[in-house]
Amino acid sequence: MGRFKEKLYRFMYGRYGADALYNFLTWLNVILILLSFVVTVFITDPLAAMIVSVSFTAVITFIFVWEIWRLMSRNIAKRRRENEIYLRCKGAVKRFFSANTSSGTKSFNRDDAIYVFRDCTGCGSTLRLRRRPGRHKVKCPRCSHQFFVKAKKYKIKNFR
Repeated sequence: MGRFKEKLYRFMYGRYGADALYNFLTWLNVILILLSFVVTVFITDPLAAMIVSVSFTAVITFIFVWEIWRLMSRNIAKRRRENEIYLRCKGAVKRFFSANTSSGTKSFNRDDAIYVFRDCTGCGSTLRLRRRPGRHKVKCPRCSHQFFVKAKKYKIKNFR
């Protein structure tokens, strides 16, 4: 078993492998296979059942081939971009269907209450500054550039 594992590791070296999109496509394939069985059971016309079965098989085969192609791909940058697009879309769908859509019910983040995050106008680095209401002069520790930061008092809603 050790030699097979070593050969598999050597074969997969430099290839992309599995990611979140791969997992989604796998579950989509499983669901489509189950759905095809259920749909073909309820269709009484043999010609319609064959057309539905063939179309499900074509879609399932296409998704399976795409999965394997992504898994074995050596173009890692492109596959990573595809996965990032999938994760962005998944996050947007989750946010759309979640109950935390309005700013009043937004989950509390302690950093938002204690700190304010601003980019330095000199070097562009992100600074984490103590939140103090009003306008304050700030000096960037990286480039020593001085600029003003304006912050409001953070309103904490439903926080213990």
